[in-house]
Amino acid sequence: MAEDNADVIRRSLDAVDQHRRRLLIGLGALMLLLLGVFMFGAHGGGSDRYAILSHYFMLLIWVTALTLVVVIQITVMTKRILRAIELAMRK
Repeated sequence: MAEDNADVIRRSLDAVDQHRRRLLIGLGALMLLLLGVFMFGAHGGGSDRYAILSHYFMLLIWVTALTLVVVIQITVMTKRILRAIELAMRK
C-alpha cells in the first residue's frame, strides 16, 4: 500500500513537471514574439513617440504574461499535489 501511495504522488509530481515544461515552451514562444515586436518598434521608421509607445505595450504584455504564468503554475501544482495526497489517504 505504501508503494501505491508513493506511485500516485510520483505520477502527480511528474505531471507537474510536464506542465512546467509546456509552460516554459509557451513562454519561450511569447519571448520570441515580443522580441519581434521590439525589433519592429525599433526599426519601424515612425516617430520616437510611436516607438516608445510600442515598447511600453510590449513590456506591459510581458509583465502580465509572467504574472499569469506564476499564478497558473502555482494553481496547477497545488491542485495536483492535493489530489495525490487525497488519493493516497483514501487507499
